[in-house]
Amino acid sequence: MSTKKVSVKRTVPPGRLTGAGYGEAQAQTITPDVLVEEIDGEYEVRLDRQRIPRLSLSPAYREFLKQAQKGDGVREWVKKRVESARWFIEAVHQRQSTLLMIAESIFRRQRSFLDRGVPGFSPLRMQEVADEVGVHISTVSRAVAGKYAQTPRGIFPLKYFFTGGTTMESGEVASQASVKQKIAELVSSEDTSNPLSDEDLAAKLEAKDQIRIARRTVTKYRKALGIPSSSQRKQF
Repeated sequence: MSTKKVSVKRTVPPGRLTGAGYGEAQAQTITPDVLVEEIDGEYEVRLDRQRIPRLSLSPAYREFLKQAQKGDGVREWVKKRVESARWFIEAVHQRQSTLLMIAESIFRRQRSFLDRGVPGFSPLRMQEVADEVGVHISTVSRAVAGKYAQTPRGIFPLKYFFTGGTTMESGEVASQASVKQKIAELVSSEDTSNPLSDEDLAAKLEAKDQIRIARRTVTKYRKALGIPSSSQRKQF
């Protein structure tokens, strides 16, 4: 993620001294590592090439290695450094290749999200992606940590696409993200003079969307959304 420094200047009234008017504020911008683009109705997943370091072994070291005398201590030292450099370059390329395979697996499984947004979010566990790609779950966790994807729906952390789910009466599974959105929609359309309690929200989710969910889970999701309790939302 790149960071850009922006100077902030504030006007201080005459005769008043304050340290708050001096200094710098940092405006952070997100540079996605993965790009997802829709092309002719299909989604192409690729890495941002500008984020991939271009690494190569300097020809000077190869030439120096050729000219060094066999058995010379300097030759052995250079040889070890060249081998270390080659290993590092291969490791970087392997890491990028793994990230791409993981991203492709994620968005194959989240195709409905790309099409419909949060309502189309599918529950997804890291273990499922690890099994498909053929790596350990810890590799998936490390690969997606701090990485972002630019999609037709916006920019999201790759970890955002891993979420549990709630089984509906139809047997289908609704993702936590989609359930949270439904809760937010119910609250936004409620009668503010008689706001919905968490029990009311649970009942409406079951009646309207066939999602059976415990009141305490609704409370957990509501708090995660930053939505106050019904008593705090009430307007007179």
